[in-house]
Amino acid sequence: MELRAKLTVCIASLTGIVIFCTSLLVWHTYSTSYNDKRTDLAYRELAGYLQLSSQTFRAFKQIRRDLMFDEREISFDLNKLEKSIFYTVGQIETEATAEAEVGLREDEDDDDVERIDILSQELKAAFTDVRTALAMIASGQEAEGREFLSTSLKQRVDGTIDKTFQSAIADEKNEVATALAEIEQINRIEFWVAIGAATLAFLFAGIALYVIAYPVSIGFSHLKNGARLFASGRLDHRIPITGNDELATLSKRYNTMAQQLQDQRAELEYARASLEHRVTERTEQLRIANDRLKRRDSMRTLLFADIGHELRTPITAVRGEAEVALRTRKNQRDAYRAALERIIAATDQLTRFINDIFLIARQEAGVLDMRQSRLNLKIPIRSAIEQTHACAVENMAAIYTNLPECEAQIKGDAQRICQFIQILIGNSIHHSPDPVNITVSLQQEKGNWLLSVEDDGPGISAEQTDQVFERYYRGPTQGEGKSAHGTGLGLPIAKSIVEAHGGRIWISKRQTTGMRVTAAFPAFTADPAHARHAKHEEEAA
Repeated sequence: MELRAKLTVCIASLTGIVIFCTSLLVWHTYSTSYNDKRTDLAYRELAGYLQLSSQTFRAFKQIRRDLMFDEREISFDLNKLEKSIFYTVGQIETEATAEAEVGLREDEDDDDVERIDILSQELKAAFTDVRTALAMIASGQEAEGREFLSTSLKQRVDGTIDKTFQSAIADEKNEVATALAEIEQINRIEFWVAIGAATLAFLFAGIALYVIAYPVSIGFSHLKNGARLFASGRLDHRIPITGNDELATLSKRYNTMAQQLQDQRAELEYARASLEHRVTERTEQLRIANDRLKRRDSMRTLLFADIGHELRTPITAVRGEAEVALRTRKNQRDAYRAALERIIAATDQLTRFINDIFLIARQEAGVLDMRQSRLNLKIPIRSAIEQTHACAVENMAAIYTNLPECEAQIKGDAQRICQFIQILIGNSIHHSPDPVNITVSLQQEKGNWLLSVEDDGPGISAEQTDQVFERYYRGPTQGEGKSAHGTGLGLPIAKSIVEAHGGRIWISKRQTTGMRVTAAFPAFTADPAHARHAKHEEEAA
C-alpha cells in the first residue's frame, strides 16, 4: 500500500474524529451558553423581584406606621417612592422581555407578563388608595381615612401583591435550579464523551505509529544519511530503500540525481579549465586595452602643450613681424607691406588650426553644421582632385580614379566631403616618398557607397592604425626634404565628417605595400528628375 493511501486513510480518520469532537464542542458551547444566559436572566429577574418586594413592603410598612398612629402626613416623598418602585418594575419587565426575545421559557412568557401586569395594577391602586386616605385625613375624616387605608393595604399589599411576589420568586428560583441541573448534566455527558474520544484517539495514534510513522522514520533516516553523504561529495553512495511507495520512488530519484551530478561534475571540471583559459585570454586583452588607454591619457595630458605650441608659433610670428616692421627706418612702406603679408599667412595658419579644432568639437557635440542635400559623390571627388592637383604636381604624385559609370547618390554636404577627400589625398602625399601613386575609387556594397583612397607608400603598422584617428597624432613623414606637416588633426577631422554623414571609416593595408582608407556612406535612391539634374551638374563640372 502506498504511503499516499495510508496518509489518506489516516487523514480521513483524523478528520472524522476532529469533526465529531468539533460537533460535540459546538453542542456543548451552545448548550452551556444557552443555560448560562438562562441562568443569568433568571438571576436578574429574581433579584428584581426581591428588590421590588423589599422596596414595596418597606415603603407600605412605613406608610402604615406614619398614618395609623395619629399622624396626618407621611414622613417621605410619596411621588419619589412611587417612581422608584415603578422603575424597578420596569427593570423586571425589561428582563422578562429579553428572556422572551432569546426564546427562553416560551411556555412561561405569558405568566411573566400577567404577573408584571398584576403587580403594576395593584401597586398603582395601592398608591391611589394611599393618596385617597391622605385626602380624607386632611379633610378631617381621620378615622375613616385610616380605616380605608388599613383595609386597602391588607387587601392589596398583604394579599394580591404578596402572593404575586411569592409566586414570581418561587418560579425564578425553580428556573435557576433547572438551568444549573441541565448544565451539570451537559458537563457530565461531555466528560464521558471526552474520555471516549481520547481513548479512540490513543488507539488510532498507536495504529498510525506502527503502520505509517515507523516505516517513514526509517525511510527518512536513510534519505537524511544519503543527503548528508551527497552534500559531502560522496556521489557514489546509493540510498537503500526498496518497495513501491513514495519513499522508495524518492530514493530512486535521489540515486539518479547523484549519478547525474557525477556526470555534471566531470563536465564542470572541463568547463572550468576552459573558463580559466578564456579568463587568461580576456586578462591579456584587458591589459592591452589598459595600455592603450594609458597612451590616450598621455595624449590628453599633452593636449594643452600641443595646443599651446601650435598657437604660439603663428602668434609669435605675428608679433615678431609687427615688431620688425615698427623698427624699420628705411623703405618703411615696403617693409610694412611685406610684414602684413607674412602676418596674413600666419593668421591663415592659426585660423585653419582653430577651425579644425572647432569642427571636431562640434561633431562630438552633435551640432556640426551640415547642409544635407542629395548629391553625386563623383562631383566632390573630381573637385577635390582638381584642388589638390598643384600640390600633387609639386610632390611628384600621380592621382588616378576608379569611378563607376552610374551616379553615386547620397545625402550630405558636398563641401565637407570635398574637404574629407583632400585630407586623405594630402596624407598620402606628405607621408609617402616621391613619387607616389594615389588611387581614388568608388563602389557600391550592401546599401553603402564605399569611397577609398589608397597609395603605394610604405603604409602603417597595426599599432599606428589604432592611433591615426586620435587628435594631434602625427605619423612619420617619408621622402627627402619633407618635414613634419600639419597639426595631427587631419584624420580626426575626416572621421568626424564621415560620422556626421552617418557613415564609418577604417584603414586597411594593401596586399603589397601602401595603405587604403575607406569610408562607407549610406546610399540614397534618387527620383528620376533629381537624377537628371545631378547628371547635368556632373557634366558641367
